[in-house]
Amino acid sequence: MEQNKKKTQKKCTFTAYITSLAVLSFLLVFTLNLLATRLDIVWDMTPTGMYQLTDTSKKMLEELDKQVNFYFLLDMDLLSTDTNSMALYHALDEYRSYDKINFIDFEPDEEPERTEQLQNYGYQLSRGDIVVECEGRTKHISGKNMYQSTLEENSNVIESMYFAGENYISGAIDAVVSGRDTVIYFLTGHGEKSLRDSYTMLAKNLSNRNYLTQELDLMTADNVPADAAMVIVAGPKTDISKNELRILDAYLNDGGNICFWMSPNQDEVKYTNIESILESFGLRMDYDLVAEKDSSLHISGDEYTFRCSVVAQTDSNKTDLTSGIAEYINNGIIPFMSRTRSFYQILTPTDTTLEIGSLLQTVQNGTNELGTPKSSAVGEPYGGTDVTNQKVTDQVLDLAMYAKSESRSDAKVMVMGNAEFIDDENVKQDYMIVPVNMMLSVFSWMYDSDQSIDLGIANKERTYDSMRMNSEKAANTTNIIFVVVPIAVGLIGLGVWLKRRYS
Repeated sequence: MEQNKKKTQKKCTFTAYITSLAVLSFLLVFTLNLLATRLDIVWDMTPTGMYQLTDTSKKMLEELDKQVNFYFLLDMDLLSTDTNSMALYHALDEYRSYDKINFIDFEPDEEPERTEQLQNYGYQLSRGDIVVECEGRTKHISGKNMYQSTLEENSNVIESMYFAGENYISGAIDAVVSGRDTVIYFLTGHGEKSLRDSYTMLAKNLSNRNYLTQELDLMTADNVPADAAMVIVAGPKTDISKNELRILDAYLNDGGNICFWMSPNQDEVKYTNIESILESFGLRMDYDLVAEKDSSLHISGDEYTFRCSVVAQTDSNKTDLTSGIAEYINNGIIPFMSRTRSFYQILTPTDTTLEIGSLLQTVQNGTNELGTPKSSAVGEPYGGTDVTNQKVTDQVLDLAMYAKSESRSDAKVMVMGNAEFIDDENVKQDYMIVPVNMMLSVFSWMYDSDQSIDLGIANKERTYDSMRMNSEKAANTTNIIFVVVPIAVGLIGLGVWLKRRYS
């Protein structure tokens, strides 16, 4: 009897001890959580430091000697409730803790005047975007660039998610503070339209987007300057030289960007070296002048100024090449082109990594007997040296195209059949609004000044664990191992404890 009494006392003492320990543990955890909440303490335990800025960003922010206005087009309180955006939230929260960062978050629809003020810098803004400004210099960062993901092969399952925003944001801040700009070079020496005489309004527009514009003479230069965002060849009357071809090829091999605005030329000129570049990107140029034969589609009395169609394009990186013209198309503005040549795609290009697409085409006007789209526009032979040039009829003609080569460090080229559409005489014409703004979108696609300076901050990875089952049997076996077995072990343990408890 005495022995049973001692056992009961021992069990009560043990139970009281365990209960006290559990209560103390709960109080300790509760207190620590309360303190963390009150003090807004965050411990980043991720291997890549996803929820804190890197030393590179911290050093740059600590050394800021100028005030930076930082506009975030989203309410931070709303962002804090989105569990998928915690990396962005904590990054922005850390940016705004620095004295030189004047952080302003707002909902664009609720403050339209502020939104319009930022759009006056020349940006198309969306909710979640960021604009940073210092001494009149600005950079725009799309909210779509904050995260990048990779999918499992042949599936839509996210394999890895990366937070890429820090490199964009810190690079933009560094750019507006330092005043470093990128340059768009206009090639000279071949009878091109002059930057100073023909594109002064374009140069001003590009300046608002943080691009400088300069002329480039490759007859006297050994290479394309390192600060080049892109090179524009605007209406050359003659071909480039072999040496210039070599220089431009080297530039493209390093991931360069070139726009060819190839106005029709009635002279007997063959653009052999320019065509060499285009063909390496799977594109060919016709020596023609496009005329619209349907009078309802062209300006009265001028069949060479006609309606055209925009081909909406999004590249493999999900970058929209025609984003800048959506509002115009939606508002019923009709795109026109004037005195343009046409282009076409090589069916079997030598570079298998090419991505090729059309941007502007003649208006489709039915289909032929094979079901192929056709157009009432024709490509009339114009200039060149090939006497066998034939009139092109009964097919849709490409007036502007683009191509990107993965094998050449994602080098990009764009071709346009007219160099006058964006010059000082035509840039403000109503009928050229769509082509002009399409071109500005292509500039951003080619070399997005919004991306600013690359500070070399690596994307921060959050890996999603997944398991792929090759058969139902394998799935059942896995369920047994990871579900049934642990439950069975737990039940056995519970049985042993009960047996000892009441023995």
